[in-house]
Amino acid sequence: MDPVDTKSADRVVSVECHKLGPTSLEAFSGELVREEPLLITVSGQPAATLMCTPGDEISLALGFLLTGGVIRSEKEVGAIVSCHEEAGNVVRVIPADGADLMSRLEAHRTVFSSCSICGSEAIGSLTSSLPPFADRPGRLLPQAVFDLGKLMNREQRFYRRTGGTHAAVLGQVREGKLIGQTAILKEDIGRHNALDKVVGEALRKGMPLGNTLLFLSGRMSFEMVAKAARAGISDLAAVSAPTALAVELARRLGMLLVCFARGESATVYSGKEALQPLPQSILP
Repeated sequence: MDPVDTKSADRVVSVECHKLGPTSLEAFSGELVREEPLLITVSGQPAATLMCTPGDEISLALGFLLTGGVIRSEKEVGAIVSCHEEAGNVVRVIPADGADLMSRLEAHRTVFSSCSICGSEAIGSLTSSLPPFADRPGRLLPQAVFDLGKLMNREQRFYRRTGGTHAAVLGQVREGKLIGQTAILKEDIGRHNALDKVVGEALRKGMPLGNTLLFLSGRMSFEMVAKAARAGISDLAAVSAPTALAVELARRLGMLLVCFARGESATVYSGKEALQPLPQSILP
């Protein structure tokens, strides 16, 4: 797991509030997670402004750029720096020599800022550009899904304190089993930000993404599946429901998609062949 964050207090603020009951109004001190804008620039040009939980800014920026298709690996980043300026928190990215990040950034904006029929066309363009994953049947024990979910529930420090964050946890898998001590967990007010933070942190640590399992605290939308696929992550799980478009994309790409994963039960929507069979299978 990640080392203890000595700046965790910066992410939470105390507020005076009141607990309301049928016949009572009781004062108490509650805690809220902070929210701040983060500007990401590429070659000095604004790329995106993300509303996020403070901390892990460089990991968030790297993950955002990778899962959005703006970079294809950390080797395309020549330099990256996080700084606090008068306008707020900024992460500045300088492309490596020969990396054409600006044209890919425009393509990312076309997909994720479009709507209506243009949005449908953009989604079609995105899905057609994502190649299917290679077949690797029996690569994961079902227990790995449950173990990673338990780890996420146990390690969500800011959620326990405030109830106001999402989480994403990325665990390495070997011989179908979770290597729990290598897992990376990040929390943020945004589901997308939490995913991008764990992916970016994996890049910084040199963790291969091809043999990992990603577990999310919220619902599994199309964009979350697309982000994972862009990063090279084929196995996904979530506490909540998927969308129909998310399932459609996962099936087209040959991804494992497990949702409503709570305790030791779950629903498999795509890629059940990725799970190793058990004597009494949990699968239908």
